[in-house]
Amino acid sequence: MSDLNDFHEMFSDDAVMQYWSTPPHTELSQTEEDLGNMVHSSWNGKCDFVLEYSPSSGTSKVIGKLGLWDGHEIGFMLNRDFWGKGLMKEAMHQFFRDLWISEDMQALQDVVADVDPRNSACIFLLKKFGFKEAGYRVRTWETHLGWCDSLDLVLKRPAKLQE
Repeated sequence: MSDLNDFHEMFSDDAVMQYWSTPPHTELSQTEEDLGNMVHSSWNGKCDFVLEYSPSSGTSKVIGKLGLWDGHEIGFMLNRDFWGKGLMKEAMHQFFRDLWISEDMQALQDVVADVDPRNSACIFLLKKFGFKEAGYRVRTWETHLGWCDSLDLVLKRPAKLQE
């Protein structure tokens, strides 16, 4: 797991993990376990991907992840050093383009998101891709922030796919 330290940089960052379902990691072993679960998931490579930055001057670095949890619910994170540069928007554009044409995902009719309503940046980004509000649930997750509500969003499979 050569990318372990890059992942740990994200998973131990309070700001990156603020709205994640688990608190920031305090031990490298926590990240190693999560990374192992991701690598061995049946969804790995189908709809769960690592975002890598490769500068022309040197070594590549894992800067995020993007994918569908359980093949249906979107989740993503980005290293704080790369926020505000449009990189997640660019990654999501490619992700959805590939997702809808994937042979493995032909039965998928929609993608859902369970978002903490305080996470305005996430909601804004998802709505840019056509996600619509589908519901609001109170006290759905107890996390390191306390009890959190859920804003449910849904993106329907496009009727016509753009090339």
